[in-house]
Amino acid sequence: MKKTLALLLLLSLCFSATAQQQPNIVFLLTDDQRADAMSCAGHPVIQTPNLDRLADRGIRFSHAFAAEPVCKDNRVSLLSGQYARVHGVGFSLKHALSHEQWAQTYPALLRDAGYWTGFVGKFGVESYAFRGNAKTKFDYWRAHDGWAKFWIKQETKLYPDAKAQIITPIMSECIDDFLASRDKAKPFCLSVSFSAPHGSISSTMHGPKAMTEPANKHPQLANHPVYGGLYRDAAIQLPDTWTQDTGRYLPLEVHDPSKGRTRTYPYNFTRESCIEHHHRYYQLVHGIDRAVGRLMSALQEQGVADNTVILFTSDHGLLMGDYGIGGKALCYDLATRVPLIVYDPRLPEKARGRVLDQLALSIDIAPTILELAGIEPRGTMQGRSLMPLVQNKDESWRDEVFLENLYIGRDGLLIEAVRTDRWKYVRYFEPDARRLRPPLAGLPEFNRLTPDYEQLFDLKQDPGETKNLASLEAHRPRLEQLRERCRALSEQASSGE
Repeated sequence: MKKTLALLLLLSLCFSATAQQQPNIVFLLTDDQRADAMSCAGHPVIQTPNLDRLADRGIRFSHAFAAEPVCKDNRVSLLSGQYARVHGVGFSLKHALSHEQWAQTYPALLRDAGYWTGFVGKFGVESYAFRGNAKTKFDYWRAHDGWAKFWIKQETKLYPDAKAQIITPIMSECIDDFLASRDKAKPFCLSVSFSAPHGSISSTMHGPKAMTEPANKHPQLANHPVYGGLYRDAAIQLPDTWTQDTGRYLPLEVHDPSKGRTRTYPYNFTRESCIEHHHRYYQLVHGIDRAVGRLMSALQEQGVADNTVILFTSDHGLLMGDYGIGGKALCYDLATRVPLIVYDPRLPEKARGRVLDQLALSIDIAPTILELAGIEPRGTMQGRSLMPLVQNKDESWRDEVFLENLYIGRDGLLIEAVRTDRWKYVRYFEPDARRLRPPLAGLPEFNRLTPDYEQLFDLKQDPGETKNLASLEAHRPRLEQLRERCRALSEQASSGE
């Protein structure tokens, strides 16, 4: 009996030691946050002191991109480390995420390895074989599909136990609950998916008023420290490319915003409502920053801050009247480029506070989380762990990224792009390809199709992507070179490599 008790004690101590050695991991995801929407990224108005603290003590990637700038599609890419054309789940991809696919995602693999896992906020996958039972895939589940609203307690029955009425503070309550109720004998991985600053949140701050008057006219927001007068005195500068000529930068015969975008994002198409959108957007990002600060304090209070890695990014960027367009699902940097911070408190002092310009992708998140947990990334993952860069190791890295858009609603197009540190090539396909409604097997072989439109941008001379060089004879060699790279990368992505 004594030998049995001694053995059990030894096993318990070994398990406890393993739990201490493995870091806790918190993955924070926002919705529609542009890469520049942080004060540490140089935004002239938004103040994000808590995100700045993470960046100052961690690593900020200045050139991180969503593999596909569409919500559901890229969320599965974040979970799986795969391009949408491979995992097959998206708004225009009718495949449902299977149990077998889920078993290869970072939350499933960490849970199998002994992590206590939780999910808070917008799951946003919607097409999965275990819908209705997603909570069985996590130890803690306070999540939803679809779009939330700003006044969530007034509008829905989601989060019925919440004390707050506003969606972002409700997320903070759930984070606190997870940390308080977790199994403290295990390392934990918490995924938090904020709905802000998505348009479903900004446009519901003032009920039926949408963006037609300031949101702080709402009586419950008038004196709110964040959603009241904050940034209301800031002079909002509309984008240099803002125009009501919606075909100025992307020809209407290629993409006509009136067939969907002007109805979905109407506030970006008039000057007054676009300015109001910016005011609200800045406040919503600031609200997320406050939630990050509350998380950091909670980790400190629980004594786990020194062993908890925090990753922060967004599902994609956002066009806010830029190029006369609103929304995402295009391969402009403003739609594909995202904030990305990796904060690892175990890093030596000399390795902290760096800003890296290596090209990172959303499909890199899953293998990064797995390496942090000491788990070998699966061969199904197409991304690469960012940890060698974070740890300042001498690592050869990619010098180009492949981007895609497979969402074909709202006059959307099938798009492929290759981006280097200086150049971007984009190719658009319509109309035959656009009529396809896959599952995965229905996707076209892009390299057998002739693009209906091409763009070529010199990002050094034209970082705003306003001058399409594709038709200029002087740039034909560069165009041909990047065409070929796009073809090769398209085939490589489709093969699952």
